[in-house]
Amino acid sequence: MIDYFFSGAEYIRVTRGDTGPGTVDPGYPKSISVWGWGEFGKHGIDAALYSGSKCYFFEGNQYIRVTRGVEGAGSVDPGYPKSISVWGWGEFGANGIDAALWSGTKCYFFAGDHYIRVTRGDTGAGTVDSGYPRPISVWDWAEFGSSGIDGALYSGSRCYFFSGRDYVRVSRSEVGAGLLNAGYPLPITSHWSWGEFGANGIDAALYSGGPLVAPPSGGLVSNDNYFLADNGNDLTDVSATIMIDTDVASTANGWSVQLNAYSEQSSKVTTDAQQFVIYASPGDTQLWARIDNWDFPDEIIRADQALVNLPSPTLKAGYEFKIVLHNDGQGNITGATYYAWDETGSLLGETTIEIVGQTLRTTGQAATAANLAPIVAFTFDIGGDYGGSTATFSEGNGTVTYSAAQSLTALSSEPSYCTFDGGTVENGNIAFGPLPQVASSTVTQAFVTTAETQAKVMAPGQGHALPAPDHVAVA
Repeated sequence: MIDYFFSGAEYIRVTRGDTGPGTVDPGYPKSISVWGWGEFGKHGIDAALYSGSKCYFFEGNQYIRVTRGVEGAGSVDPGYPKSISVWGWGEFGANGIDAALWSGTKCYFFAGDHYIRVTRGDTGAGTVDSGYPRPISVWDWAEFGSSGIDGALYSGSRCYFFSGRDYVRVSRSEVGAGLLNAGYPLPITSHWSWGEFGANGIDAALYSGGPLVAPPSGGLVSNDNYFLADNGNDLTDVSATIMIDTDVASTANGWSVQLNAYSEQSSKVTTDAQQFVIYASPGDTQLWARIDNWDFPDEIIRADQALVNLPSPTLKAGYEFKIVLHNDGQGNITGATYYAWDETGSLLGETTIEIVGQTLRTTGQAATAANLAPIVAFTFDIGGDYGGSTATFSEGNGTVTYSAAQSLTALSSEPSYCTFDGGTVENGNIAFGPLPQVASSTVTQAFVTTAETQAKVMAPGQGHALPAPDHVAVA
């Protein structure tokens, strides 16, 4: 991605990933004056906000709106600069905005030792959420930022905040402070390697990763997420890593995280869909791993193995779960390994399920290599445990990082070359964050608890439920 950092009357353009300082592009630092904004910002920018095709820049008690792409200054929209007071925030920010953080449909603005959270679209002030302003100290970063934030940078699964000569890295989703990463704060100069630039602090930071993929027609909700694919090519070395940023608690119908993968339409493929799941029953501390393979409408394999017994049903901030798919030399999925770590990074549990040797539910025979298939697309869902149940999450948010050997492109709907046009029925009050249009072998997406459940509306026979495990069905 492309990010911009402002310090004094200069700025740099940096090419970087989700974490770390990246690489300063050749020819930088440059004077802010080259952006052609006249007197505005010539001596410095106080805050910068990515907002899709529109970006906002703040200086003193004024701001401008700029139409721009991934790179460059863009064009100042007619009628700007304007007074910050037109945003209708009362006394907050009347004398200036110190930092701004884009965070999907939620944006954060910092002024002095307080901040506000705003629900907004690509343009305009939006609406200040109830209960704001609040003191920055509630983010629980000890002394860091308690007197003010100088700059804030959205960076996928990690966000960066600058205060004075130090910075912190925080794991977070669309809302909230998230989880301060271990070892921070750190000094800017010794870790970002920008020489003299920023040595006395970063005044503003701008995420500039580019346009976002349109959400699915039903919205980015529990069982209606993006599909990730590589133009119909087989996907290998696929994994999904779930990071819990604030405690996740289900008060009804347990929970499941489902990596749902699909094969290409082909008469040679005997498996249409492969589901890789971690789930827990209502109020239960026992986590299970599952592979559920389908040749619709027939279920071929249903394999459950115990993963770990947690101390409590609540998934604590800092917990991490990972599903890693395995491939043979032809690209077929041969099985998966499931992991669980606690907030200290200690491995709580690990288990591997292989497909070959599992009992076929269609014939009662053992599965062979003939029952293996590659995948060309996958989606990730969060919902109830099984049987089409709807989970009720009382709290929680986090991130999911998807990885593959190929470049993954986010798609608003299932690609036409897949064998299955449908989806899982399990759902819950979860929303997913948007993803950029640019393809990458590693993609990070936020998720957050919502006030109400929104689920994909499916035609009769289109969706399917994850069947109850045998150990529950027998009981």
